[in-house]
Amino acid sequence: MGTIIDFAGNDYLGLARHPAVVGALQQAAARYGISATGSRWSVGWRDPHEQLEQELAAFCGTQDACIFGAAYLGGAIYFGRMAAAGFRVVFCDEMVHSNQYMGMRAAGLEIRAFRHLDVEDLRRQAKAYSGPPAIVATDGVYGISGEVAPLADFARIAERIGAAFFVDDAHGFGAFGATGRGSIEFCDIDPKRVTILASMSKAMGCNGGFLAGAKDLVEAFRRSPEASGSSVVPPPVAAAALAALDLIRRQPALLQAAHANAARMRQLLAAAGIGVVCDKHPIVAMLLSDEREAAALSTHLLAHGVRIPYFHYASEPRHNLLRAVARAIYTEEHLGRFAEALRTRPAALSR
Repeated sequence: MGTIIDFAGNDYLGLARHPAVVGALQQAAARYGISATGSRWSVGWRDPHEQLEQELAAFCGTQDACIFGAAYLGGAIYFGRMAAAGFRVVFCDEMVHSNQYMGMRAAGLEIRAFRHLDVEDLRRQAKAYSGPPAIVATDGVYGISGEVAPLADFARIAERIGAAFFVDDAHGFGAFGATGRGSIEFCDIDPKRVTILASMSKAMGCNGGFLAGAKDLVEAFRRSPEASGSSVVPPPVAAAALAALDLIRRQPALLQAAHANAARMRQLLAAAGIGVVCDKHPIVAMLLSDEREAAALSTHLLAHGVRIPYFHYASEPRHNLLRAVARAIYTEEHLGRFAEALRTRPAALSR
């Protein structure tokens, strides 16, 4: 079988091992050490952190950005601060990432879930609403299925009822939109109308998360208990993230390659009689008949050197999906191995 090729995970652009990213991390580690050693308000803040926040805000087209140790903290930081500012209700897609639910519940907000990606259900609930300040919250790209939220419709509904608009774009940022600015760009949303949560561990191939939005709000995030009490990313990781962001800006061919490889994978799957959930993102979620077939296909692919693990995804209730990704760094040999594995799958998996 030889080497095993990962056709899963989140390193969409292949930046986790890019020489420029690794080199930036190594140089910063030699200068600053490998730990932040404290919070941003203590001794943990260095030049790469400051520069990274500025560059992220500029790239997103927002007034400011605030970085923190893990994107999973984003829900707690955002909803905690919004609750402190007087917001009481959240209209959210029923399948938003668990970090959002964790943040909403910890903040004591009333959660009013609407059906997954259902504009009409949100519109119906919002039309009947006349309570205290509210938030409309959604993922931009759903991390298992690759489905893209109808952000333009959601934004209009939020504006109509005077609600804040929040988008968790962990899987969109860097891997989606014409220039990698994520689902906000893809759906043509004015960045000034939204607060964006994104991850540096997905398309950027690094670690940590950030919130981007209006200056006064982002400054409140920085000083919130949820953010102030947590460590920032280590300085070497911040330096690596700066290098990754620079590559995303200067090398659009990376994004184009990921989407071209995704299109090729979907063609191969269609020829094999396997449908996919969505055709817009480098996430290629295969639709199988049930979880038994999904697990069996995963096992067969691994026997041919293609690793796509099957398990019950925490944020996805459908268990008949096998989540693959298309990475920018796949070669013809890699895609050929994927094609051969599909061609040779047992008849029992070819229903």
